[in-house]
Amino acid sequence: MAQVPKFGFSAFLKLLNTNPKPQKRLVRERCSPSGGGYDYHKSLKTRVQQVAFGELSPQQALDSTALITKHSERESARRGLKRFFEWKQKNPGVLETTEGLLFPSPNGFYKVEFTANFLIELDGRRTAVHLWNTQHRLSGQLVRAALSTVATRYPEHGRPDDIAVLSLQDGSLYRWSEADREIALLGERLLEYLDKQFEVARSELGRPASPEGPSPQP
Repeated sequence: MAQVPKFGFSAFLKLLNTNPKPQKRLVRERCSPSGGGYDYHKSLKTRVQQVAFGELSPQQALDSTALITKHSERESARRGLKRFFEWKQKNPGVLETTEGLLFPSPNGFYKVEFTANFLIELDGRRTAVHLWNTQHRLSGQLVRAALSTVATRYPEHGRPDDIAVLSLQDGSLYRWSEADREIALLGERLLEYLDKQFEVARSELGRPASPEGPSPQP
């Protein structure tokens, strides 16, 4: 069976916030067979959770970044941690874990995995927060549209009161609760648009028309 591309929520946001030409390249890369990409931000997110749940102090987390081999990744993790600590000082509260969500696109050409790095009460709402630390400009409207696609697919009994993206690039917090019906509809249209992009990429790469179809013979 041909494997359906699956990517995390940050990769999904990057796709939605990329101009058409580079977006097409990213889609083709997702359709090409590979051993899986390197998670550049895993170092940061692991340390945030270690601090959040009492395994490390903030200073220990910062000191431990010296163990990160790649200079750019090390500096990115340090900047992101410092900005997270600044945000957390302004938003005190207990951090908890919460389950994520994996859902297929409308026509099944890809899957999106939403993972919250922590759950925190913000303005009286239990909010699942996904961290963004990529140096890529975000559109608030597109982020809220993407959050809407996640929220509508959560089982009601397990859905947090709110879902948000915290940008460690500039401190912006984008919330699903800020989305209106028009933005929610935009989210659904974007899912369908990407489906068409993946379908075209599969055709250009000689992959089977159906994402669940048999792989082409060599």
